[in-house]
Amino acid sequence: MVNPRTQSPTAAQIATAMERDELVMYYQPKVCLLSGNVVGAEALVRWNDPHSRVLSPSVFLPQAEAGGLLHDMTVRFLDDVVAACAQVRRCAPDLALSLNVAPNDLTSHTISSRINSYLSGGSIRAHELQIEITESVVMENFDVVLDELGELASMGIKVLMDDFGTGYSSIDRLSQMPFSALKLDQGVVRRMTTSSQNLNTVRSAVAMARELGMTSIAEGVESLEQYNILIATGCEEAQGFYISKPLPLNQFVDFVKEDPNFPSSQIGCIHQALFNVLRYRKSLVDIAVCSALGDGQVAPSITDFRLSGSDQGFSAAQWYYGIGQLLNYHESFRAVEAPLKKLSDAGTALQRELISDKPSRAHGDRLQLVDQYTTEIVAHLQRLESALLAELVD
Repeated sequence: MVNPRTQSPTAAQIATAMERDELVMYYQPKVCLLSGNVVGAEALVRWNDPHSRVLSPSVFLPQAEAGGLLHDMTVRFLDDVVAACAQVRRCAPDLALSLNVAPNDLTSHTISSRINSYLSGGSIRAHELQIEITESVVMENFDVVLDELGELASMGIKVLMDDFGTGYSSIDRLSQMPFSALKLDQGVVRRMTTSSQNLNTVRSAVAMARELGMTSIAEGVESLEQYNILIATGCEEAQGFYISKPLPLNQFVDFVKEDPNFPSSQIGCIHQALFNVLRYRKSLVDIAVCSALGDGQVAPSITDFRLSGSDQGFSAAQWYYGIGQLLNYHESFRAVEAPLKKLSDAGTALQRELISDKPSRAHGDRLQLVDQYTTEIVAHLQRLESALLAELVD
């Protein structure tokens, strides 16, 4: 057997471990920082060897990849995670389990084909399974994995970029990928308590994720100090030893059944909502400028900022009508709804007029209405922010 302190396992030893079912999945819980609830887990492989030792993947995955075993392992792990989804569903039907994959797993089409079969057969529902792929791998294999990730997304499977902050993603390429979430690398999360630059990186990543319609998830959260900073930034989810170490499936199910409620606050989201409202006004001004300079012609991209059509489409309103409803007991929160709807109506009307006509005095009057409703929303959100801060102090 392998002694991880003195030697690395051979491919043959790893293959034997697979045959003996010694490679098993552990599950590290993810917590929503906005509600305090467990929302899922990341599946992580461990080697339970005959000497009752649990070996980390860093001990054997490099050798498994070099020996050509990694793809077969991933397929096996996918089957295990799908079976785990069924077990978790009995006590928590809304939870999602995520699994890491490599480029070869995607280019062979095995993973997407297998997931499609599971969905078609009713073994899982799309929201129960998520696929993770690391940032550096994505950037090195962009053209190779783009189509396959799109195929998974078309099935309703959420795709998460893992270890964000290590691979130097370009904004252009990131915007082309069908990611549902950015997982902040644990090194960045760890250093944010001692480095203002790393803290600003976290803040920027959280804001960028929200701008791109993605969830922000922090990995490697190991202390209350880190946890609290993430709440303040408006980060949405977290995982790490502060919450729980990776657990065998039966222990993870017990963990979920206990219904733990972790510290939470939406105060960080209030700041983002304030920013989004002001950004929306700026988007309308941008349309006015482009319409005036272009004699009424406006590029389609500048009008695509998710407000037209419904209140819930507005990035600030998505929070309001979503998880923000947990704050419905606050008068200041309820007071946001009326001016939010008015802002939606006024902004949509102004947008349509600007696209078809050059800016005029009439458009300026309508922009004053937008300003009026924006001011009302900002005032209510600031009062709500103060109320939430008072709750934390109490």
